Amino acid sequence: MTLEEYLGYRQRVVGLDPDAMKKMETKSPPIDATDFALRVAYVILNSGMRWTVAQDIWTRMKPSLVEIGEVGDTFGHSGKKKSINQVMFNRSEYFEGFRAAWQRGSEEVIEFCRTLPHVGDITKYHLAKNLGVDVAKPDVWLERVAATAGETVHELCGRLSRQSGNSVSTVDYVIWKACQQGWWRREGPAERQDQEKG
Repeated sequence: MTLEEYLGYRQRVVGLDPDAMKKMETKSPPIDATDFALRVAYVILNSGMRWTVAQDIWTRMKPSLVEIGEVGDTFGHSGKKKSINQVMFNRSEYFEGFRAAWQRGSEEVIEFCRTLPHVGDITKYHLAKNLGVDVAKPDVWLERVAATAGETVHELCGRLSRQSGNSVSTVDYVIWKACQQGWWRREGPAERQDQEKG
């Protein structure tokens, strides 16, 4: 993806949501153990789920997490429910682990995220972003875009971040949104050649 293509997608994203760029700025780190645990719970809930579905569940779940410190009967996925309850119950200990990792740098935060329940090798990047690290999440969409450019997701987003002046997190979001909206279509060299011949 070229800078010009990225800027075009960014303009379309802003057209859909004028506040999108502000929302996608790199987040500040959590202020306390509960703030930390809620961010972790949100990412666990979202993993492998459509964003719109997760938002509806989160609206019901968050008050229970804040008031009683557990999921309660707001959600039925037993594995995620157990993991979220574990994070809420142990939030002080986990938050201290996060703070120690934060002092050592972004890579340490990303690796710390992987140690949390229900957080895998891709989800750790999503969680790190929500905890204040300026990083891209190499999900299936971004992997496809990066592959057409012969780059990794981190190389692609890093390059476009430097060229555009946007944060890596913002670049990640714009590319993801372009894919989600169907604006970006995979177009490898063979496909381009076929189009040029036709």
